Amino acid sequence: MDEYNVIISPAAQNDFFDIMEHLDSLSHDTAMQYFELFLEKTSMLSTSPESCPLARDTQLRLRGYRMLPIENYIVFYVVNGASVEIRRILYARRQYERLF
Repeated sequence: MDEYNVIISPAAQNDFFDIMEHLDSLSHDTAMQYFELFLEKTSMLSTSPESCPLARDTQLRLRGYRMLPIENYIVFYVVNGASVEIRRILYARRQYERLF
C-alpha cells in the first residue's frame, strides 16, 4: 500500500486554528475531542485518500477537490502525485464555493 505525504496549507492551518479557538471558547473538552478526531480522520488520508468523495461543486470537482467530513466541518483536499494537500477546513453549512 502506498503512503501519501499529507501537507496542510497555510490557509487550512489558519482554518484549523480558528476552529480550535472557537471550540475552546465554548468548551476546552470539546476542543480537545475535535483535535483528536481531526488527527484520527486525517491520518487515513496518508493511506487511502481516494476513499472520500469528490466535491459536489462542479468547479471544485473539476480541480480534483475531495471532501472529508469531520463533525460540522469539511476538510477539502486534493491528491497531487504522492502528496495529499489539505487546502481548507470549513464549517459545513458555509457557502464555501467562493472561498477557493
